[in-house]
Amino acid sequence: MTKSQESLYTKIAIGAGIYFFVLRPLLQKVGIVKTAEDKLVEAQTNLGNNQNAFSPVFYKTGPAGTKLLTYAGSADLAKRIYEAMGYFTDDESAVYSVFRTLKTKSQVSFLSERFASIYGVDLLEYLKRGRNQFNPGSGMNTDELAVVLNIVNKLPSYK
Repeated sequence: MTKSQESLYTKIAIGAGIYFFVLRPLLQKVGIVKTAEDKLVEAQTNLGNNQNAFSPVFYKTGPAGTKLLTYAGSADLAKRIYEAMGYFTDDESAVYSVFRTLKTKSQVSFLSERFASIYGVDLLEYLKRGRNQFNPGSGMNTDELAVVLNIVNKLPSYK
């Protein structure tokens, strides 16, 4: 290998290292390059009402006898989520635990409807922005939101 080829390979390796370890993470942080988590969140929000477990319409398309939450139970879970999201800090583990207690996507849908009726805001939007919409650090980031979506996506639609 000649000196010019060695120099070229060295420059390519340094350029690739700078891109993958410095530039790409910065572009992902700013939102120019999408991470796998960003794509998951975007895909969930782009689903139609009859496929999106966070849609208040989803549970209504289920078969007769679909097991839902009680009004009191869903109000309690909605309150736990609402209180877990603070103005400056969030308790993500409390949010995760709520979604881990749900047995079906139809229960997620029913909870979303109850959350919107109690607090006047879409559940998924609330998770994204939190209580303080003027604080860009408020709410769940895409990695945290991806945990919630992965929990929900593994659930069966109805029971």
